Amino acid sequence: MPTSAVPKAPKPTKPKSPEERRAALEARRAKLDLRIRALASEERERRRREDTRGKIVLGGALLVFFRKEPVAAKALMPRLLPLIAERDRDLVVRLADQA
Repeated sequence: MPTSAVPKAPKPTKPKSPEERRAALEARRAKLDLRIRALASEERERRRREDTRGKIVLGGALLVFFRKEPVAAKALMPRLLPLIAERDRDLVVRLADQA
């Protein structure tokens, strides 16, 4: 089977003048800076999702525990409530009571 030769793209030539070389390097730096910022953003987003998932899992486990151990729930609530934002306390108390 004969292979047809695909013409190769000509290799870009390096800029000749110092200004052209500097401009090319600055353009490359800008592209790299964008990639670095994108990676940092992805990492922050991953950590945030992981943190949120952990809170949901822990909260669910605590509700299951409260359902199984209502006496322990009543004993723990006074210690947990100061750790909860004031605006969320009523909700947490209602959820614990339902558990």
